[in-house]
Amino acid sequence: MRDTIRVPPTDARPGFWIILLSDFLNLKENVLVSHPSGSFSLGTIPEMPKFALPGGEIYLRVGVHKGDNKGYGIRHIWEAHQKDLSRYGCAGIEGVPAHIAKMIVPGAPIYCEFRELRGHHRLAVMKTPTGSLVLDPRHERRGFGYYVVTWYPKRRLDGTLVGRVARPLGKQ
Repeated sequence: MRDTIRVPPTDARPGFWIILLSDFLNLKENVLVSHPSGSFSLGTIPEMPKFALPGGEIYLRVGVHKGDNKGYGIRHIWEAHQKDLSRYGCAGIEGVPAHIAKMIVPGAPIYCEFRELRGHHRLAVMKTPTGSLVLDPRHERRGFGYYVVTWYPKRRLDGTLVGRVARPLGKQ
């Protein structure tokens, strides 16, 4: 049983393997998908003590789509936003990880709506013109992290700017 899958660079050359639609359909929903660079972390949310928001790595899962506004991960993003994704060059579900990876760049703004009374606030990472991502904070076997729930084609301006995606260690 695999709990991770590596995604090749988008400019796959001979010798690189390619993920097909059937690969995503056959994987369990909680399998992690790597950044095209090979790391399973797509980026880092810095600790934001002013807003009582913990820092953590950003992860992407294969996920599941259960209907409108129900689901998470690659499958959910593809099923819910297939038409919009095609405008950004995603011809199939296998293009979704690369599209998401392009959005999570150092300096990308992070917003929070502070909707949860008990903490556990979802965050939105935005980068014009590619849309916005919703991230869910979770404690998992690998520790605390933020997991991609969904993608929207337009920037959402709701919430408070709480920070920016951190630069990788050693490049700050």
